[in-house]
Amino acid sequence: MSENKKTGSYKKLVSNTIIFALGSFSSKVLVLFLVPIYTNYLTTEQLGQTDLIVQIANWLIPIFSLTVYEAMIRFGLDKAVDNVKVFTIGNLVVFSGLAALCVIMPIVKLTSVLDTYVGEYTILLCIYVCTASLRWVYSSFVRSLEKVRLFAFDGLLATFMTLMWTAVLIIGCKMDVKGYLLAIILSDLCSFVFLTVSAKLWRYIDFKHVDRELLNAILRYSIPMIPAQVLWLLTNTCDSFMSASYLGKGSTGILSAAYKIPNIVSSIYLMFGQAWNMSAITENDSDDRSEFYQNVFDANQTLMYCLAGGCLVFVRLITKLWIGADFQDAKLYSPILIYSMIFICFTTFLGSVYVATKKTKKTMYTSILAGVINIGINIIFLRRFGLYATAVSTVCGYGAVFIVRAIDAKKLVGFKFNKVVFFGSNIVLVLMVLANYIPRTSCRYLILFGLYGLLLLINYRAMKSMLMKMIGAVMGRIRKKPQNS
Repeated sequence: MSENKKTGSYKKLVSNTIIFALGSFSSKVLVLFLVPIYTNYLTTEQLGQTDLIVQIANWLIPIFSLTVYEAMIRFGLDKAVDNVKVFTIGNLVVFSGLAALCVIMPIVKLTSVLDTYVGEYTILLCIYVCTASLRWVYSSFVRSLEKVRLFAFDGLLATFMTLMWTAVLIIGCKMDVKGYLLAIILSDLCSFVFLTVSAKLWRYIDFKHVDRELLNAILRYSIPMIPAQVLWLLTNTCDSFMSASYLGKGSTGILSAAYKIPNIVSSIYLMFGQAWNMSAITENDSDDRSEFYQNVFDANQTLMYCLAGGCLVFVRLITKLWIGADFQDAKLYSPILIYSMIFICFTTFLGSVYVATKKTKKTMYTSILAGVINIGINIIFLRRFGLYATAVSTVCGYGAVFIVRAIDAKKLVGFKFNKVVFFGSNIVLVLMVLANYIPRTSCRYLILFGLYGLLLLINYRAMKSMLMKMIGAVMGRIRKKPQNS
């Protein structure tokens, strides 16, 4: 690869990350207003109920959409494939799957299988899955067209709509669980319409000429990801269902609140992850992909360490100011969950290697490993240690998957990472987690700030390198603009 093309790869990644970050940052600011609404206008049982319904919906989405939204990105970014054929097949698959859902769900309701967790909200659950699946497919295709600004703005719009409908339905109409679900449904529906109109997506649909060979290729790619994503989601959500079964729905509400601060870490990673996923696919055939992947991962791990460390310093203060009074026990579990987000983000990053190399079956195998470890620890320790067991099981499950995926990535793309920074930073972060349980406030903050300073020192060189690349990318865009005008 030439030096100009190599520099262009980093600039494109940084540029896309900045665009996603601007859109995501605005939307995450809006999300901050949702948490006080949820934790002040819903009881712990109601928040636990909504959490369980959303988790079930997240299981059903990959099953009935056949995870075709993943194929939209992988095949849509492939310059050798016609986008019209890709999007046509995407629509054909997702609407067929949702039609099957609408037939199956009434039958399931008659059996009362979901009554324990879903209750009277089966119809809303079905609508939720339909609108979310359509939004995922359409937004993924927009991203594959490299309309990153439109994609980022849609994220902001969807969040604003969720906030608006939540305020109207929960605060104004006192609709509790039903209002929570309807707000998300209406937001996804608005997003679906907005993307269709803004990108004129009807131009990419031609049902008269369906490419059967491409259809088979897309299904071979996406179908193995169904069990992988369901297993991955089971790993993510088994904590909620097992805590509800062992400890009651109130504990699920506490666990949901405990995830609010850790989710800040994963949300910020998502800004980068969306851009990285595109770069991993487009750079898969480049001569120096191993070096590219390694450099990007080094920057990614530094970002995650510094972000997680900052959250660990202030997690108790943020919980006190941001979370409702009935959910203050969340501060006991948030530190461990913040640390778990490090490995969740790392495994997601390395999962892009499977996507780029079309080794999607390996995603399924590693998801099984995470599920076995997570569920096993919960079964053995949940009754005895309560929600501490769920938090620790998440760390262990994703930590094991990271090790396996790092080994696979080394075989597939020659991937390496800085072991000194990795082990040094993780030791400091574990100490910061433990420091959060020191009862004396002044002593706790003194130790936390000291450890965070050490964490920044360990990552200083990587931080400097990352900052210089970002400045170079921004300056490059500034210089380029007058030439294009």
